[in-house]
Amino acid sequence: MAVRDARHRLREAALDLFGRNGVQHTSTRAILDAAGMRNPSAISYHFGSKAELVDDLVTEFITDAYPIIRLQADFINRAQPPTVEEWAATAADSAAALISTERGCLLARLWWEYDCVLHPDAFEEFLASGLPLAVEWQQAIHKTFPDLPPLIAVARNVIVLRSIEWLIARRARNLLVQKPAHALMVKDPAAVRDALLEVSMALLTAPLGLTDDDMTFS
Repeated sequence: MAVRDARHRLREAALDLFGRNGVQHTSTRAILDAAGMRNPSAISYHFGSKAELVDDLVTEFITDAYPIIRLQADFINRAQPPTVEEWAATAADSAAALISTERGCLLARLWWEYDCVLHPDAFEEFLASGLPLAVEWQQAIHKTFPDLPPLIAVARNVIVLRSIEWLIARRARNLLVQKPAHALMVKDPAAVRDALLEVSMALLTAPLGLTDDDMTFS
């Protein structure tokens, strides 16, 4: 029980500091102090390293808090493909729900730094990995967007996810510091969801001007 409690305290302290200050600006000493621990090896004992502690929290984000890839991949099992709006709404709904809580805001901020600063090629490597979820998500994309060249369809969806990540990370920061920016003043989660859906639909339904020869994820 004591081991589990110590691990939990470290996770919660790290998430709060990472989400508010950023991973790169949070020292292991700061995490230990926030968790009320004096043992300098506590993080390495429970997680291996600060980087592995980050990975542990990111896993929570992907699997529990914002499982958007899994939700969209599940469309492959439907007899009829979803409409583009249904597809986009899955992402918008999940993102709006995420930043409706303080914990979700912290996770959104952590994910943005992880995906776009610490490991900027991680998502593209995931797509090229051959993992079942990566394959299923791309198959679901092709089923939903049959009129788009395959790589163009995937590229647009990557752009949508990255755009949503940026928007909710900004929104989360404003909520955490209680200084909302003028561009994101809306406090109603439904309004946030509608804004995310509108951005997603605009990107997914834009006129086609590229071919698959212009795109690569390798």
